[in-house]
Amino acid sequence: MKVIGIVGSPRKNGNTNTLVQQVLEGASEAGAETKSFILNEMDYRGCQGCNYCKAHDKCKLEDDLAEVFEEIKAADGIVFGSPIYFAQFTGQMRLFLDRCYSLVNPDFSSRVPAGKKAVLIGAQGEPDPTAYTRVFEEFGGEISRFMGMEVKDTLIAAGCAAPGDVKGNAELMEKAKNTGLNLFK
Repeated sequence: MKVIGIVGSPRKNGNTNTLVQQVLEGASEAGAETKSFILNEMDYRGCQGCNYCKAHDKCKLEDDLAEVFEEIKAADGIVFGSPIYFAQFTGQMRLFLDRCYSLVNPDFSSRVPAGKKAVLIGAQGEPDPTAYTRVFEEFGGEISRFMGMEVKDTLIAAGCAAPGDVKGNAELMEKAKNTGLNLFK
């Protein structure tokens, strides 16, 4: 089993990455090979709308996302993490998601092998955990629809604005680790 984490936070040691790493740690303890990608440290551009990927099996852009897309295809589980900035995922995550267009065939079927498990993670300064539910519901629906993944869990770190805030939430940290431990159950 292989589980990868894709982190859309500009803070390498922020709340989102902390939770992604907790899920990966749990998955590792359950026997999975794990790897994570910090989008902010990668060199990539947004979708160019050229439709090259509809006539070929890949995106025309040969940048750091090429490896991520191959890892998505090979992984059994994917942990997607992004903080909420201005009521939406970060720009890093949105650029990545636009490029996932290359993982969809012209007939809108997925190029990603079916049966993968997904976990969605978000951190937000807003203390109301339901404030941005629609963002995660929409994303989860698209992940299921376009990539054929089953969303196993969504973890929201509400009221966590400063880096490290989430570490003070023992219940959420434990839930994240258990999500990784039980990802394939």
